[in-house]
Amino acid sequence: MRMLRSVSRGLWDYRSFILIILTPLLLLPLPLVIKTKEAECAFVLLLMAVYWMTEVIPLSMTAMLPAILFPAFGIMKSSSVAKEYFKDFHFLLVGVICLATSIEKWGLHRRVALRLVSMVGVNPAW
Repeated sequence: MRMLRSVSRGLWDYRSFILIILTPLLLLPLPLVIKTKEAECAFVLLLMAVYWMTEVIPLSMTAMLPAILFPAFGIMKSSSVAKEYFKDFHFLLVGVICLATSIEKWGLHRRVALRLVSMVGVNPAW
């Protein structure tokens, strides 16, 4: 019984690594047996779903899996995948996130709030 606990604890400690390796191996018969683009796409989507639910890799990396796997499987050309991932809106969103992160890191939002409070005062009417 004690040995079983130690084995299960050892497996639990390496659960992320095991999921990263075991999930694609268990899903691999799907594209190998059916051999259609739909089956390959289902493989990628199921792999993403498992990785997303278990969070074994960061969500941002999980979201980039189709950018790597779709051209590798021949589902889409890399140029069409890139068009979907890098639209103008996405670049704007990335820019805003970078700007917000730097504002928060350097405390600019606190300085602006302090400046406004010192100019206006703490009167609720203002």
